[in-house]
This record gives sequence, C-alpha cells and structure tokens, in this order.
Amino acid sequence: MTEPASPGDAVGPRGGDRPAVAVVGSVNLDTTVRVPHIPTAGETILASDTASSPGGKGANQAAAAAAAGAAVRFIGAIGADAVGEAAVAGLRAFDVDLSELQTVAHAPSGAATVVVADDAENLIIVTSGANDHLDPDLVAAALDRRAGPVLLTQLETPLAVLAECGRARAFAWRILNPAPISADPGLRPLLAGFTLLVPNRTELAQLAGLPVPRTIAEVSACVAALGFDGDVVVTLGADGAALYPAGGGAAPEAPRTFAPPPVRAIDTTGAGDVFCGTLASGLAAHGDLERAVADAVEASARSTELPRAQLVPGDAAVAR
Repeated sequence: MTEPASPGDAVGPRGGDRPAVAVVGSVNLDTTVRVPHIPTAGETILASDTASSPGGKGANQAAAAAAAGAAVRFIGAIGADAVGEAAVAGLRAFDVDLSELQTVAHAPSGAATVVVADDAENLIIVTSGANDHLDPDLVAAALDRRAGPVLLTQLETPLAVLAECGRARAFAWRILNPAPISADPGLRPLLAGFTLLVPNRTELAQLAGLPVPRTIAEVSACVAALGFDGDVVVTLGADGAALYPAGGGAAPEAPRTFAPPPVRAIDTTGAGDVFCGTLASGLAAHGDLERAVADAVEASARSTELPRAQLVPGDAAVAR
C-alpha cells in the first residue's frame, strides 16, 4: 500500500463527482424517550413521547457526511434481523454505499435508548450487539480495496477495528472521534495511527489524564498532555470548537476558535456526530481544515433544532 500525499493536499474528486468519505463504525436502532428532566438514581418519571429511529455513532456520522454532499461508503455490522434493516434505512435513504455492511448471524443488531429532557440534554444507553462483532480482517480488506481522501471512525466497535483504521495509510485524512471514550489502556497507543483527533472536553480529559477542562487554557493544557502529532479539534458544545493544528501538541499556541450560530436547541443528541460527518465531507471536498471546522460547527448547532440524532435527506440544508 502506498503512502498518500499529505492531508492538506488531499481533496475529493474534481468536476461533478462528489467527495468520497469512508465511515467505519456502529449502527443501531434508537428508541428515544422524551422526559421533563434527566432522572436521578431511583427516580421514576413519565415520558411525554417515545419513538424509534436509525442511530449509532457511525451511521449518524455517515448520514451527516452524505447530507453535506459526500459520496459515503459505510463499513459496519448488523444482526440478521428486522432491527438491522430498520437501523440502516436512513443510510439507504441517503444512497450510502452499504456493499461492505457485514451481517452477524449470532448477535442481534445494536440498539440504544436515548433519554431526551426538555432542556435538550440527553442520556444514552447502548446495547452494542453486532457492532461488537465487526470483523477487523474484513474491515482491513475493505479499506485495502478502495481508498479515498477521508476515513472516519469512532469507538463503538472493537479496538482491533480501530487499529486497522489507523493502519489504512492510503487514506490521507484518518479521523478518530474517540466516543464513547474507553478506559481500555490499549486505546492510547492507537491514536498515533490517525491524522486528526476530534474529542469533546470529557473525552479529551480522559485521554490526557487530567480533569475535565472548563476554560480554553485548560483545554490547551489537555491537548499538550496528549502529545498527539496530528491535528486536534476539540468540540465544546454550545461554545463551538477549538482547532489545534498539527505540530503544536507539545506546547500548543492559542487555538483557532469557532463560535456557533444562535439556535433554539430542542435535542443535542447526535450533534457531535453531525459535526464529525460534516467535517469529514468538507475535508474530502477541499482539504481546508479551518473551513471544514467552521462548517461543522454551524451544522452541528443547527442540528440541535431537530428532534432526532440522525439526519434525514430533508435535513440536508443543515449540513451545507
């Protein structure tokens, strides 16, 4: 496998072709429960609404990349059940390439329960199912068969799958969204395989071994403690995002910060996934990291005005 050009030189196909993004990750069927507030331990509350919809961090990010204009191929796993078919319905609606979707006969499809409060905060419980059985060898073979400018992955599949993504050097931009964060000591050494890390404050703190940062100075201290050689984009929720370019990990300068537009949030579930998918699409299209981060901040903010975690084709304007 040949080593690609540097990430800054990598752009998607020219002309009428859409930029190409490969997403390796999870796919779930979400059950969303709307409640007045996030319950405390032992508390029973009444839900105002319950609905099912496609989800999973990997699938959410693939849908967001497609909404932003990318031609997306998705590599993941579902069970041999009706839940799996329902879980990928959203990706089919976006015409995402599912030819490398694995079907696991001995495990159910992934599922998640999403509790959303009236203040737009959420709590998520995931049953991994088939996602835990995504075959690393089949992932490696799929990535070897077709490369492109951007590969995007997360932590809802086994670390052995993550390792194969880090080895896929034919992808110039190898993006890791380290969510949900893992305490497995095997995670930290795998970071070196990626060119771009996209954590939130909590994930950054756990990777750095420091308290959760509240100020930009504390975020910068965590980034310095990582010692990561690639680019780092820290998502800051309602405060937008901070970009730390490659080469600044040992003693990062003041980051480039991006503020979100004003929105009336009703559901923050999946906003980080919209950020990552939009970011990946932008990098595949033009390779300009600052521009891609700015677009991702805007899209993720606007997605909080929607009552779902995964974008649908009618939401495409959110990610443009």
